[in-house]
Amino acid sequence: MSDFRDSDMPGRMWWLPPLVFLVNLGVVGLLITYSIIGLKPLIPPHDQSQLVRFELFTFVVAVLLPTAATTVYLWPVFAWLRRLRAKRPEDEAIHAPPAAVVRAGNAPVNLAAFCLLTWVLVDILLFFRVWTIFSQITIGMGMHFFILPLLAGLIAAASVYFLAEYICRTYAWPALFVNTPIEGNPQLWKVRVVHRLFLQMIAICFLPLSAVTFTALIRMDRLDAAADPILFRVIMVIILIGVSAALGGAWLAWLVAHSMDRPLRRLEGAMTRLRGGNFSVRVPVTSTDEIGAVEEGFNLMALRLAESHESLEARNRELAEALERVSLLERVKRGLDRFVPATVRRLIEENPDAPGLHKAAKDVTVLFLDIEGYTRLSEELPREKLNELIEHHFSLYLSDIQAAEGDINETAGDGLMILFQQGNPDEHALSAVRTALAISMKTTAANSRAREVHAPISVNIGICSGVCHVGSTQLKGLTGERWTFTATGPVTNLAARLGDHARSGQVLLSQETAQRVKARFSLKKVGRVSLKNVSEPVDVWELEGGDEVFDEEDFLTGSD
Repeated sequence: MSDFRDSDMPGRMWWLPPLVFLVNLGVVGLLITYSIIGLKPLIPPHDQSQLVRFELFTFVVAVLLPTAATTVYLWPVFAWLRRLRAKRPEDEAIHAPPAAVVRAGNAPVNLAAFCLLTWVLVDILLFFRVWTIFSQITIGMGMHFFILPLLAGLIAAASVYFLAEYICRTYAWPALFVNTPIEGNPQLWKVRVVHRLFLQMIAICFLPLSAVTFTALIRMDRLDAAADPILFRVIMVIILIGVSAALGGAWLAWLVAHSMDRPLRRLEGAMTRLRGGNFSVRVPVTSTDEIGAVEEGFNLMALRLAESHESLEARNRELAEALERVSLLERVKRGLDRFVPATVRRLIEENPDAPGLHKAAKDVTVLFLDIEGYTRLSEELPREKLNELIEHHFSLYLSDIQAAEGDINETAGDGLMILFQQGNPDEHALSAVRTALAISMKTTAANSRAREVHAPISVNIGICSGVCHVGSTQLKGLTGERWTFTATGPVTNLAARLGDHARSGQVLLSQETAQRVKARFSLKKVGRVSLKNVSEPVDVWELEGGDEVFDEEDFLTGSD
């Protein structure tokens, strides 16, 4: 539906009924004037009083009837205009109903048709009444009563059409057709440019010259050629000029109309193909006037659209290739995520161009865990079964490691190295010990479920806290290079040695770690212990429990 907020422009549709009235009134006035001048001398004196009755009849029918028909036809438009005019500024916009849009769109054709049909009706009624009123009807009278009303109707219809079209084009249609489709709309009648040009030329030259010709023919009715040969020749020349000019004007009107219609049709067809996606369409430039300028402008527009479409297609292809590469990189990233620690991923995502992977001194907590009796298990179980068993246990621990923000830094067959570095020193130490306790409880739960499948498995754990060099270690060779992200230093070595020293599922802590977590967990001092590759004995503590709440039932029924 069309939407209007300014009632001034479409409000000019109110002019159409007065316009129809004035045009037909003017045509009736011309016809009456002609009757007084040209017909009255030809009518017998006793019949001249009847001419006034015909004039009054013509006025009533030819003027009032098309005006009333116009008012009735445009009534839905006027009703909408009244609502539009009564709208207050704060009210919402009033939509034009489809019936009003269609009637306003077809108004010029219908109003012209009302006028022409009314004059045809006048001609038919005159045909039946003239024989009963006048005592004698000559050829001139017959032409006046039967031919001239038809010419008057054509003049009135053409005038009403062009004037109504001007009002609609200037004031109503620009607002009405904003949201109304024109092409392919069966409710809107399309009057092509060729038809309007031809009708305009007919109205300008053919109809007036035809009236002059018929006037001359009417004068021939009672002309004695032998008595007045000069007048006869003048009238014949007038008839010849009128007929030839009328026919020639009609032919020229057709020629001009078609010379303009052909390029417009080509433009219309080219526009349809362009709208359908054919950007190679072009039209020949056939003139140097405005139509030629429009044809040239269309070709330039189509050329620019073709270039833009080609550029857009190239960009789309580049975008598709880029998206494919991004998709590939995402798949690669998802694959690498399984091997890259979360800390490394986070550093790369924060600054892909220069991630902070260089080694730096940092306070961390390192946890080493080792499956006790791995050698014995490898002798008792098939290789596939052993690998499945190790993966099963390590998978049980993964959720707790990730929940505590630990990074699985290295794996070595039956062991894991886990790095905790999030938070302050006490926090990552607590996270490591909490994870170790959860691993022990889940191992116990797994052993109770698999007691008939294999012997119980013990996971020994060593934990040490302190300052390490954390970052990437770069290995370079002739064939390439490999980077590893790890923590190196005495703290890492001590955690590994504590894990080696643990037995039967012990969780052993260094002095520094024990100091950080002693307020939260129950610890037992093992004493000073000499460890392999550690120069001096160190104080070792064993984790016995803590005041943190662990739901043992969760471990007994945890996921396999």
